[in-house]
Amino acid sequence: MDVERWWPPFAEIVALVWIVLFVVDVAISFDVLVVSESLTETIRATLQWLLVVFLLDVALLYRWSEHGPRGFVRSNWFLILTVVPWFRPFRLLRIGRSIRTLRLLTGSRRVSSFFNKVRLKCYSLWHRLRD
Repeated sequence: MDVERWWPPFAEIVALVWIVLFVVDVAISFDVLVVSESLTETIRATLQWLLVVFLLDVALLYRWSEHGPRGFVRSNWFLILTVVPWFRPFRLLRIGRSIRTLRLLTGSRRVSSFFNKVRLKCYSLWHRLRD
């Protein structure tokens, strides 16, 4: 198997999984979604383990690059920044395929309904904080 060929799509899928789990974790934190304590802990542990995949992603990209450490950091500073999971969505937005995937997800009734609930909850929390 050629790792250089299958790794980038795998990393994109892991990033999408991380984003979904992160949104679910936020929804649980704001009581928009109610799940068992064990599932909450599993989601949070999975989020932490996926960070290892993001670090491995940068390590592999460095190994495959033709630059030294300094040149790699200079030419890939944005990529390195996206190792931090909260910045990962910015990497996905750079890629056209991911934008199409997100459009498909938001077109789904369940996902759209969930995002609408999250939006309404955030809106009500914002107004409570302002008042």
